[in-house]
Formats: sequence, structure tokens, C-alpha cells
Amino acid sequence: MDRRQSLIAVSALAGHALFPEVLKRFGEVQAATAEAPNSWQPELLSVAQGQLLAEMVDTVIPETDTPGAKAARVHVFIDLLLKHCRSATEQDAFLKGLAAVDTRCRGFHTVGFIEASPVSREELLRRLDADGDPFVRTLKQLAALGYCTSQVGATQALAYVAVPGEYEACVDLKAGQKSWATR
Repeated sequence: MDRRQSLIAVSALAGHALFPEVLKRFGEVQAATAEAPNSWQPELLSVAQGQLLAEMVDTVIPETDTPGAKAARVHVFIDLLLKHCRSATEQDAFLKGLAAVDTRCRGFHTVGFIEASPVSREELLRRLDADGDPFVRTLKQLAALGYCTSQVGATQALAYVAVPGEYEACVDLKAGQKSWATR
């Protein structure tokens, strides 16, 4: 990671503190849908768009030895963030980008994004990202923000200390060690 990417990541995390309403609402949605996972009703997106977004974020951060973005409910976080923290212009651009990726998938693979194989999905997003598609860049940033600040991401994908000690600006990592969620 270079300095520019580091600054972007730090500013994204700092910005996270600026929208506590989204975090509160995300917690409420998580609790309400814990017993009935399919009962989630998006606030900005349609149900179909919510399903499409869930598959896209899971392509960006798939399940490996840790749960993926879909299991962390990153799509719910993004829906809430868009609804409560983005302008109507930004919301519209995101929705158009979501539809455009699905359309591009149909053009490349003759099926929509949801029906495409995981390899085809990943190939499409890589191709669009390499072409500088602003939607894919935004999708990846929001997926990383939502995942790294979710309970699943912070406690299972990252190293986590519930009550961290003093601040250490630079912490050396051992080979294969997870990055710290808190430290």
C-alpha cells in the first residue's frame, strides 16, 4: 500500500466517525434481521438492487478462511450510507453504476451479474476497474470500509483487541499476521 492509498483509507475511517446515525441504524437492522436474514428491506435500493449489491460486494471481498462481505452484511451498510450520507446526485450515480455493471455483464457473459459464475464476476469487475470505471472504484472503497468496520471484518479478518492499550503509530507485523483493527 502506498502513501496515497494509506491516506485514503485513513480518511475513510475518520469519515466513518462522522455518520453515527448510519452505524446506529446498521446495528438496528442487523439485530432485526438476525433471526430472519431474508427480511432485510433496503432503504434506498430496491430489493433486486440490494441482492445485486450483495453479490457485487461478495465478489470484491469473497469468503475465504474468513466470512465474506455478504456475510458481514456490507450491502446493508452501503444502502444505509448512500441513503443517509450521500447527495441525491451521488445516489443516482451509484444506482446507474450498479445497473451498468449488470448490463455489461449481460454483454460479456450473456447473463446478469447474479447469474454469472464467481470467476466471470471477478473478471468483469477487474476489467472495469482496469478501465478506470468510477463506480467500481467507489464500490471497492465502500465494501472495504463496510467490511473493515463490521464486527465480522474487525474480529475475524483483522487482528482485534477489544480494549486496546496505548497508541502505537507503527507496529511491525510478522509474516502472515493479520492487520490490526484496533491497536
